[in-house]
Order: sequence, then C-alpha cells, then structure tokens
Amino acid sequence: MKKPKVISSGVLEIFNNLPCYVLDNGQRVFRLSNLTKALRDKEHGKFGNYLASSNIIKYLPNRLRPLTDEIHDRVPQGVIEFEFNDKIEKGYNSEDFMDVCSAFVTANLNNEKLSEAQQEIVRNANKFIMSTAKIGIIALIDEATGYQDVRDSKELQLKMKYFLVEDDIARKWEKVFPDDLWFEFGRLTNWSGSLKKRPKYWSKYVNELVYNLMDKDIAEYLRKNKPPKYNGHKKYHQWLNGEYGTKELTQHLWQIIGMAKACNNMSELKLLASQKFNKDINI
Repeated sequence: MKKPKVISSGVLEIFNNLPCYVLDNGQRVFRLSNLTKALRDKEHGKFGNYLASSNIIKYLPNRLRPLTDEIHDRVPQGVIEFEFNDKIEKGYNSEDFMDVCSAFVTANLNNEKLSEAQQEIVRNANKFIMSTAKIGIIALIDEATGYQDVRDSKELQLKMKYFLVEDDIARKWEKVFPDDLWFEFGRLTNWSGSLKKRPKYWSKYVNELVYNLMDKDIAEYLRKNKPPKYNGHKKYHQWLNGEYGTKELTQHLWQIIGMAKACNNMSELKLLASQKFNKDINI
C-alpha cells in the first residue's frame, strides 16, 4: 500500500526537542524512535517496553497496548508507517501519545508502585497534559476569531514553554514555604479545596510575588537548585538556615504573607508588592 507522505515538519522544543510531522492524510505524528527521549529527556530503553509494564498497560486503551514481536521486544499498537525524505519511517499519532501520557498520570493517581524511571515519565507526562490543555484553549480561540492568521508563528510554543517552566520553578521550593502563604493564597483566590492539593495556577503567583521580586542572583540560584528531600530531621532545618539564599527566601515569604493579610484579593496583593519592591507585576 502507498504510504502517506510528510507535507510539513518541525520540532516541538518544549517536548524535549521532539520532531513532529503532518502527513498528507491529515495525521499529526511523531517518529516512534524519538518518544522515549520526549518522556525521559534521554535515550534509554524502547518506548514499547515502558508501555508494557503491568502497572501501566492496564491504563492504556486496548488499541494501544503493546504486543510482543519475534525478538521479544514490546512494540506499541497503532504504529504508522510514513514516507519522509524518500525513506519509510515508523511514527505514532500525536493524539495516541497524549493517551499514553494520561495512562502514566492515571497510574500515579491510583497509587501504583512506580519505578524511578516511571516516576520521571509521570512528571513529564503531567506537564505535557496540563500545558497542552492551556495551549489548546488558546488555539481554539485563535481559530474562532481568526487571530491564528496574524499571531507569531512561534507564539504557542513560547506560551507552552512558559507554562512548563513556571510550574517547575514554583514547585521545587514549595516544601520550604510556610502554610500561612498557602492560606492567604486560598483566601485571596476564594479557593475552597484542600491546601495540600493546591491548584497549579498558583505557581504563577509564586513566580510573580516571590522569585521575580527577589534579588536577581538569589532567585537565579533558587531556580537552578532545589532543597534536599525533607525527612523531618534537625539536619534539614540546619541546612535551611545555612544554605545560600534560603534565609533571604524565608524573609521574603513572610513579607509577602504580611502584605497578603492586609489585602482582599490577589490584585490588591500584586499592587502592594509592586509598590513595596518597586518592580512591575502584571495586575
């Protein structure tokens, strides 16, 4: 049978530089051999073998559950052959890839015992799902309004990169943030859920009110590093008091908490913090 041909290609930088293709039959696909790197940010193991684990495969749609070939490797169903640069490549539908991401996230939510590699995939998969959801609604609005014809060609990727980065930065240091901060964020945003399961959009407030208002060098250090695993022992608190930047971070957090107590909503807090630190914040 005649193989579909690539009519357009590119690279999704925010999916760990994942090559992507549009075929002449309308399918959007990834090259199968690139998917492990997309999920783990390194070439280690075959994509199908990760799907075949007993704690993952049951969360996949039946049509995507991998099969065993003659050399005992696991190969995912739904593999697409397509023509690119006069070669036949094996690909994977982009929508099926998102179903794979959902399977790993669901396994984690169901408290499956996951290996370190699987936990790494869960973290990446969760970021991809949350970020593409945000980008999806933006793209739909752009299509409905016609704005897609005038926006910058890289705008959606830039927005998604921001969504991924802001979440990473904010959550690295959350364990050292006082509960008082989350209480105030909850009050100012009318959050009625548990403060232990904080909404992801709060990470934007953390970046605006904490990292972007601190000393530039300290904020950069905090972005590139993360605290050790908390185990409740005194050693952790000794580290917190002596590690570069942590004292300044703690002082800054309590300043924000103090200002928050005098505010009725997040816009008021942003305005107050902007005036206090003489830096612009998007109100």
